[in-house]
Amino acid sequence: MVRGVREFQEDFRDDRRREEERSDSRREDQRRQDMLRAQEESDRQRREDERRQDALRIVMNDDAIEITPEERKLINNPEMKMMDDGSIVRRARARGSAFASQFRLDKLLPRAKKTVRKKARKELDRLQAEAFREANKLLRTKAGKLRKGVTQSDVAKRAQKILKRLRK
Repeated sequence: MVRGVREFQEDFRDDRRREEERSDSRREDQRRQDMLRAQEESDRQRREDERRQDALRIVMNDDAIEITPEERKLINNPEMKMMDDGSIVRRARARGSAFASQFRLDKLLPRAKKTVRKKARKELDRLQAEAFREANKLLRTKAGKLRKGVTQSDVAKRAQKILKRLRK
């Protein structure tokens, strides 16, 4: 046997199927991950339900616990919360985190002076809207599609011509 020479082994796999196999394995991995996420969510929900049932079971089965109508109102009020020391407080409404509110644009940017639109600008905008309506009516079909060979650029050019005519 010759030293240093390796035998060539022909690979009989079909190269045309490799991309399909790769995409199939990706889809399978995605399905597997989705199933795991769904299972974890289901387990979390089950644990939460068990926790609620355990708390309710303790209150119902303990004869020493008596709930007055006032306590019942507090228990069923979602705005009330009991602290670890037993004190009852009103829950603050979450308006967003304090961290996020410090980056609001209205707090970061200086107050911009409101610009007043001049009468001429309003008139020009009204004329432009009218010109685009007319250009679209001419260059579109009843269904709203652009006619064959016509682009949005052609519509804008036509609108500019119509605007020029309207301003005279």
